[in-house]
Amino acid sequence: MRSAGGQGAGTRPGGAHGAPWQPDRRQLLRWGAGAAGALAVGGALWGVDRALEEEKPPLREALWTYPVVDSDGIGRCAHPVTHADGVLYVRSEENAVLHALDAASGRRRWRVRLSGSTAGEPAVTERAVYTASDDGAVHALRRADGGRLWRVRPGGRLRKALPSTVWTSGSVVLVSITPWSHEDESDPAPPELHALDAADGRTLWHTEATLLSVRDGLAYVNPPDLGLVALDVRTGTPRWTAPVRNSLDRRTLDLSGAGLLFGRTDPDDTAVTELVAYDARTGEVRWTAPTTYWSLPALGGDTLYVIGPGETRDDARRLHAYDAASGRRRWTVEALATSPGEEILLSAGTEGVRLLLSADGGLDDDQTTVRAHAARDGRELWSTERTDSSYSLVTTPGNRLMVGYLFDWYAYDSRTGKPRWRVNTGEESAAEAPVAAGGRLFCANDMGVTAVRD
Repeated sequence: MRSAGGQGAGTRPGGAHGAPWQPDRRQLLRWGAGAAGALAVGGALWGVDRALEEEKPPLREALWTYPVVDSDGIGRCAHPVTHADGVLYVRSEENAVLHALDAASGRRRWRVRLSGSTAGEPAVTERAVYTASDDGAVHALRRADGGRLWRVRPGGRLRKALPSTVWTSGSVVLVSITPWSHEDESDPAPPELHALDAADGRTLWHTEATLLSVRDGLAYVNPPDLGLVALDVRTGTPRWTAPVRNSLDRRTLDLSGAGLLFGRTDPDDTAVTELVAYDARTGEVRWTAPTTYWSLPALGGDTLYVIGPGETRDDARRLHAYDAASGRRRWTVEALATSPGEEILLSAGTEGVRLLLSADGGLDDDQTTVRAHAARDGRELWSTERTDSSYSLVTTPGNRLMVGYLFDWYAYDSRTGKPRWRVNTGEESAAEAPVAAGGRLFCANDMGVTAVRD
């Protein structure tokens, strides 16, 4: 979800900085769904019978739906979608079209064809909508009717660029433009960060760097040496630097809160990965915690959660809880047992943390486990299992935990783990977790957007 950016904060999709990472399994799930029909009839019927026997929660009635399909009926909706002040911005993966919808009714306010073939997630301010397309162009559109304010190609006519997420901070628009490169290309062109004047698109400054986050007038970037640098968004002047220790080291940012930035350092000569907390204004390292880092961290209240390995190769993974301010480890408990390649996702709140593991058991035998642990001591609060693939979870207002399955979004009571209701996605798989705003949930997948009451 995106909210309108002010002078003090940068804005980007996801609303909060450092939204939880979610593995992209859309193509895998599509393949699995398509392959089912080509396998033995007996096995397919067995899977159908088992699905019919499952006691599912009631369907939540849609308030409205907005399809995004091509002339052949193929879904072209890009997700996640972006919400700002009662308007939902939806992108089409065909011909780089941006739709602005009334979030209450689903009625289209305007529709604009951009240059290129695809567009990145937009940034929304009080006056304008900013987005970048894969031909290297940055577009400024009038928020009221989608009329063009300006369009520039700050990196010149690159042969082709990855569609980038745009950030805004006050009167500055920031975008990283990454040229396409072949996998076997030995010296690919580096990403370029451009800072543009929001009023007319003129370039204020540019540098070779990857934009990680924007916060309180500072742009946090990875330069080519993969250190961490905070730049003044208006001038590009470095405010502080966290250098790397050697040429193969890398510093990243994952999320922020309470004036701190939380990231990691990946040394090249050890299996240990550090968790690092920086002062957002000065770059001072407040604390570090060495741990093998098998998930992105999640911040809930004053606690930072992360998944690490067990004591031996065959042990279940461990869930660690750290005091976010001091880095003191509060507790460690056994998490979930995984197989190679399987990831545990985290979603945290003030009362605790939820873990999700989708284990691949072959056709019709995927098993998803969702488990909740208390913030105070790590004790297990509840656990639930479902025979289905899953790949996203998010906590929404009203003690809802939304889990995206192959063809459904489930709403669980985050306090008890009881499924309350579900949203069916039709013939396409669910995608990222829904966007929550204004008492509604906006559920997007390839076919379009469905709005339901939260």
